[in-house]
Amino acid sequence: LLTRARKMSGGVGTLKGVLNMANSMIGVGILAMPFCVQECGLILGSLVLLLAAILTLWSCKMLIMASHLAKALTYGCVAETVHGKWGMFLVHISTIGINVGTAIACFIIIGDSIPPILTNYVTLTVSLVVLRTVVMTLMGVLVAFPLCLIKDLNTISHVSTFCISFYILFVVQLSITAFPALTDGSLESAVLWRWEGLLTSVPIISVTFSCQTLLLTVYTAEPDPTPRKMSFIIDAGILLVTLIYSLGALLGYISYCTAQVKGDVFANMPITFVVQLTRLGFCLTAATSFPLLVLPSRESINSLLYGQVSLPISRKQFVLTTALIVGFSLLVAILFPKVEVVLTITGATMVPFLCYMYPPILLLKLSTAPNKKAKILVVVGVLLMVLSVASVVFSSTEGGGASGLPVITGPLNLTPPLSPQGVVTPLALAQQREHKNIDRNRRHADMSARSNMVVQHAANSADKKRHRLLP
Repeated sequence: LLTRARKMSGGVGTLKGVLNMANSMIGVGILAMPFCVQECGLILGSLVLLLAAILTLWSCKMLIMASHLAKALTYGCVAETVHGKWGMFLVHISTIGINVGTAIACFIIIGDSIPPILTNYVTLTVSLVVLRTVVMTLMGVLVAFPLCLIKDLNTISHVSTFCISFYILFVVQLSITAFPALTDGSLESAVLWRWEGLLTSVPIISVTFSCQTLLLTVYTAEPDPTPRKMSFIIDAGILLVTLIYSLGALLGYISYCTAQVKGDVFANMPITFVVQLTRLGFCLTAATSFPLLVLPSRESINSLLYGQVSLPISRKQFVLTTALIVGFSLLVAILFPKVEVVLTITGATMVPFLCYMYPPILLLKLSTAPNKKAKILVVVGVLLMVLSVASVVFSSTEGGGASGLPVITGPLNLTPPLSPQGVVTPLALAQQREHKNIDRNRRHADMSARSNMVVQHAANSADKKRHRLLP
């Protein structure tokens, strides 16, 4: 079965496995990291990032151990071994929900970011809504769908190399921006510790570290897969992501600590050609990362529809399933640009369950040896789910958007003013400005009408007084 699985995905070297592992975690979520540090403070925010990395490390290694004990190749098969068909069904549904939700968010990011930039340099007669639909469709058909047809993880690793390199360059850009703040004393206004920011930041950070849906696919694609080799891949991948996230978070916060750091750090940056080019780069990384989202979703759908997990499926089934995932994600993103409520609730429930609670539960069922880390992780997963749901509910009742995460629909918040992770998008800003202008004009009209009424009333009163004085 392992040999057959490797042939399906192509033998992947250890370095390429590390890059695929890292790229399955990191993404446009890095844009929300400075916001998280602002909410918690420099010290507490850094500790939360480190704790999330450690918990992810535990969870991934427990899932690999559970797979080894169950002699299963996929997350769903491990769940079926322990909890039967219902366990497998729950894992597959959660995998599809997480990855398809992220794919929808990526399309919305693309649709909300590229059209406003294009209108700055090209004169177009179509509306932003039409242009948004055209851009999303072209990126889906010409970029995302062809890349998703790649079966070989070796080839996908080249895309991961590009994405990771781009994120490193973005961190370098932030370091250049942060240098003046380090020398002019602006850092004195930085907050070091804010307990109240945990409610907002913890769900965001935990979601951005999730990678368990692709973990066993990377494991089985190794030429000589062993738990020890996969342990190294997990260690290296999480270390790389933690370094990028931490540097991006700290440098982004230091750059704009004297102002209010937005859920999307781009909203704090001046509108320059370099910044807009960087934003386009994030859109490209979102589109090229689709294979890592579609791959586990396709495996789950094939298992649910055809009952095939480790066995090869026909080319027709492969293409149709891929087209279904990409087409559905694109259609939802076009028709429902304000889907942040569904996406954030999905992230608040499915991510804590699938990525933090369930791997230690499976290991505890399969292993007779006592494991305190597994028990701790189960408790942390439950607390994380409660905290994430509370964050969504609290944000909704406060009227600050439906999401406790910075919504990134326009580079990860999905709607104005915030969109799956609360980020302000160019399209959202344009819509907000338009609504503000309409409201301002309406207020001016109301004030003018009231002034005219007052003048008319005064004139009528004067006429009445004059008539009373006449003989």
